[in-house]
Amino acid sequence: MIDKENLRYMFAERLHAALDNQGVRKHGRGSDIIKQLKSKGVIKTPQAVSKWLNGAAIPEVDSLTVLSEWLGCRREWLEHGVMPVFPERPSSQAAHETTGNTIITSAHMGKVPLISWIQAGSWCEIPSSVESFDAELWLPCPVNISKSGYALRVVGDSMTNYGPGKSYPAGCVIFVDPELAVNNGDRVIATIPGTNEATFKVLVQDAGKHFLKPINPQYPIIELTEDMQVCGKVIGTFTPE
Repeated sequence: MIDKENLRYMFAERLHAALDNQGVRKHGRGSDIIKQLKSKGVIKTPQAVSKWLNGAAIPEVDSLTVLSEWLGCRREWLEHGVMPVFPERPSSQAAHETTGNTIITSAHMGKVPLISWIQAGSWCEIPSSVESFDAELWLPCPVNISKSGYALRVVGDSMTNYGPGKSYPAGCVIFVDPELAVNNGDRVIATIPGTNEATFKVLVQDAGKHFLKPINPQYPIIELTEDMQVCGKVIGTFTPE
């Protein structure tokens, strides 16, 4: 069964990805959304739009229709993550979509390899094309991702939230983009000295130091040292039934 809270978070991730793809400013984008909706006769409060952006709610059909038309994506993808992302268009136009420094093709917005945690650790040590990995399978990614992106299946419960808030239970799939910059509060993939695997934690900064923090407080916080490496940002999730 797919958790409703995760569905809302996944929608917010797709919404932000579509806004980024259209070059909509990050600060004040809620106002831009309200303005666009109003121009099409759909009136929404700042509080309602804020919930969409923060993963607390999913818009109704009228708002989704306006948003998808404005952002140039399919409503089915924006609402549910159903591929493809973009409506059918001439092949010359669909060949390349650009957002920031990332060139997105239909393949990049489509499937990424599901690899093992050992493979992810190897990628951190010696970056290479994910296409060189023997993937368990290829999965459709619900958000924009670079050509270096890949997926991992969460193991253990260190990133499980047993209270309210975002949770990554064992078995859920996370999508990782190694080409994105990471900031305080991001979910990241990192190497741990003395192991041949990567780990999944929240990157936090305190008193000038960086730490890898599990969501589950039963696990220890790890200080990020010089012999460790953050090598990917988690940008999306999927919880299988």
